Amino acid sequence: MKIVDFAKDQGGSKNGGNARPDRMKILEFGDGANKARIAPAIEVRPAAAPAPEPRWEPVSAPTASLAAAPKPKARSPFVGTRSLKMHVLDLGKLRLDKNFMVANSTVAMAKNPNPPGKLIDIPVSAFYIEHPDGNVLFDTGCHPDWAGPNGRWPQNLQDVFPVIGPDDCYLPHRLEAMGIGPNQIRHVVLSHLHCDHAGCIEFFRKSNIIVHEDEFAAAATHYAKRDHSTPYALRDFETWTRLDLNWREVGKLEPDHNIVDGVKLLNFGPGHSYGMLGLLVSLRDNPNVILAADACYTSENYGPPMKPPGISYDSIGFARTIQRIRALAEHNKADVWFGHDIPQFESLRKASEGWYE
Repeated sequence: MKIVDFAKDQGGSKNGGNARPDRMKILEFGDGANKARIAPAIEVRPAAAPAPEPRWEPVSAPTASLAAAPKPKARSPFVGTRSLKMHVLDLGKLRLDKNFMVANSTVAMAKNPNPPGKLIDIPVSAFYIEHPDGNVLFDTGCHPDWAGPNGRWPQNLQDVFPVIGPDDCYLPHRLEAMGIGPNQIRHVVLSHLHCDHAGCIEFFRKSNIIVHEDEFAAAATHYAKRDHSTPYALRDFETWTRLDLNWREVGKLEPDHNIVDGVKLLNFGPGHSYGMLGLLVSLRDNPNVILAADACYTSENYGPPMKPPGISYDSIGFARTIQRIRALAEHNKADVWFGHDIPQFESLRKASEGWYE
């Protein structure tokens, strides 16, 4: 065993203007067979000022404050007491077979044994909520480097769910165009951890990352097993493990509660994925909104009658969640914004056009 002793040498302190910077001497002791030696002096220079942190700093893949507003007149049991602005972020589209969205959309019959599949382009979205008590982001979309031989997504996902959109459709570009940096967002709520919703988590290294505990456990399990057959992008997850992110897991029995005034976290539990979360947002000049994400893909899934999706971890849980969303919408006089509904998303006011409040 070597014992290393560190000491500072105030060299030049007696020579007036010939003073030299502090240096460090290392004295190493051998095991008895070798004599002690003095290691060469190591110059220790004063630490340089840290470089400013980039606004959006990606991680390489593995091999406007608001003034308080008067309390609005109550329209429903859930009403925020302070103003907020919700911005709809268009993050491109996924091109896929409609059967993934609505099960049995295309069915073979005796008269038509080989019906053609129907490719559709579904929206990918996120929602940025300005709030005086801390800004909130709901979902993060796909990672900009999803494609290619060294892309974040495995080849099977690239083939089945390719992203359609320009280079500036990804979340970092959308927020930067609004003058928003990652450190300005206090809470990042993830509906679930699939690759088209959680791709940009790594950018938010000072935010609270809110995810359902069962969803986090499921993603970790697929990562540990190197299972590339699911919509979890394992290279995304591996990147998260290398960062000191502020994860905040929502327990399976944890009740719904406000993250900030007027923004309520909805604990949907299993359904489309292992642990789904949503938001109920109270707006002053518009109907309240339930951000359902993939707890309900489209109005066609919502019904009535309810139609199951083609991708679902727990079909009974999915049906139960639809019933719960319907009850919440009625009780809170809220509109339901679905996760991938084409005509509904086209009708929404995008961040480049304005906001909802």
